[in-house]
Amino acid sequence: MYSLRTMAAALALFLVSSSAVVVVAGGMATATTSDFGSAVPDDGPDYGVNNSTFQRLWSEDADNGNLSADDFGDANVSSRAEFAHRLARSTDIPFDQPPQAAGDWNNGDFRDYSPGSRDSSIHPESASLEDGVYIKDAYVSIFATQPSTILHQGKGTTQYVAPDGQISALSDYRVAVPQGDQNGSQRERWSIDQTSIESVELSADGRTIDTGRGHQATLQYTNLSGSPQLTVEANITVTLRHVTLDCPDWNSSISSCDGDWNRDVETPEASKTVSTSQTVVVNQLSGISGNRVRFEADEDQIGAVVHPNTEWSTITVDGDVRARSNWWFYTAGRSGWQTMLTSTATNTSRAESSVRPVQVHAFPSQQAPYVPTEPTDAGKRPLAIEETWGTEQSVPSLPANIDLESANPYVNADSIAVSSTTLDKSAFSEVTVQGIVRGQSRTVSLTEQQTVRETNLTLTVTEANATHAVVRAMVTENATDDAVTTGRVTIRNQTAALNSSGMAVVTISNPPLLVRGQYTSAAWWRTDQPYAASEDVAKTPANVPDVQTFIDLVVVTMLWFIPVAVLVFGFDYMSGGALLGLTNRS
Repeated sequence: MYSLRTMAAALALFLVSSSAVVVVAGGMATATTSDFGSAVPDDGPDYGVNNSTFQRLWSEDADNGNLSADDFGDANVSSRAEFAHRLARSTDIPFDQPPQAAGDWNNGDFRDYSPGSRDSSIHPESASLEDGVYIKDAYVSIFATQPSTILHQGKGTTQYVAPDGQISALSDYRVAVPQGDQNGSQRERWSIDQTSIESVELSADGRTIDTGRGHQATLQYTNLSGSPQLTVEANITVTLRHVTLDCPDWNSSISSCDGDWNRDVETPEASKTVSTSQTVVVNQLSGISGNRVRFEADEDQIGAVVHPNTEWSTITVDGDVRARSNWWFYTAGRSGWQTMLTSTATNTSRAESSVRPVQVHAFPSQQAPYVPTEPTDAGKRPLAIEETWGTEQSVPSLPANIDLESANPYVNADSIAVSSTTLDKSAFSEVTVQGIVRGQSRTVSLTEQQTVRETNLTLTVTEANATHAVVRAMVTENATDDAVTTGRVTIRNQTAALNSSGMAVVTISNPPLLVRGQYTSAAWWRTDQPYAASEDVAKTPANVPDVQTFIDLVVVTMLWFIPVAVLVFGFDYMSGGALLGLTNRS
């Protein structure tokens, strides 16, 4: 069975392969009729969404993981549409950014809704129905909030929206006309004079921000902030015509009026207000900050630290050079919209829905942040991610029918450090941060610049013997000779922090002849004043005794060896030179 990564790679190769493109005269290819449940609408692709993307929109479909490589071979795949269809049947394929196709599909499919007649209400299965005096089975439902992304984080979900967007709402109802009476001397007739959805109102925390009317309303909002509750309220009105007939000269024998009927006409009115609400969080990109970094030791190297301070999808630094976050996206049909119900006074019937909204979701993938830009001709990537950091969180739970895996645990990367040795020095003057909501981005200028300063480490062995040595380390800036007061010095397996004078003292055991040390600062993206690393080598002084010690050693040695020499010479003399041959007494 192919893995998700293999399937996604196969799809990408297929879509860019010129030999695999199928051109259909008069428009786009038609998708194969769905045979894996009602999750995928039969009326797509449409509304400018191509077939391969359309198949990926419905991640809640039932995936068949038993498809083999042969199922994707030329013998079984006759077209590009069939390949995309089979791939979507086997797994769910995430998007690297919120797809525009979700908005295109929703905008087009929204127009396909057809309301019921005056005596029927057509509503999604998820609608909450309400009854009034004459108005029955009334509802208003939010079809789509765009652009928006449902973020799967921790143990719950949050729906994020951009400050500016729109809500598409559907509403319907039926009118219960009272039963008339056409018999006897007093008769009445009921009919509908006029009825309409008089207004559809959008409010945020009780403040009206847009109005519309009719069964389909697209309502705009701007400059939202915080976590507002968005409420859509539909006001439905009906005016009935009630005609009463009275015969003052009624002939009961023939059940007929012998004279004129007295006629009275009334127009009773009724109204019903229905509403639905959702709480959203506005994904603001107003808190972005950061700074540029230059390196004294390498004029070709540049760096930047960016703090989006919110969830983000990509950061672009120069043209198409960008970094991707660990947030990935999938789309799925909204729950409760697969079936459409038609309610009348006597029964309720069910049918496959003709309108199927999709919703964008974001989840923390197992793919770490990376640079998707291709390497240069020299084999170097134009951008390197030094580190991303933020709050570590536990894995969120995705719906059981979503064939994607989240990272566990994962880091919500609120900050990122990047560097480059190939881009122009001005590349990091501006960066563009794309949020997790489609179309939301902000370009900020990184006016503040830091410099990673070169340093000089000087080691001095102040005390040494056969068992230990005391080494004094002094770190200064190369350019100014000022003391460096942050960072640590490491000598062999010992380390010490610099003091306020830029010095550190380290004691090592069994010192070698050459003592090597290294100064290291905090990573340049983790400190307000970064410094470059530096090294030095010091020589342990030889352990030569002073003159007095040397004289004492000579005297002691002579005092030890003179008696021995006299004794040996005496034995040799007594033996007539037979012992050592030093004397001859003959």
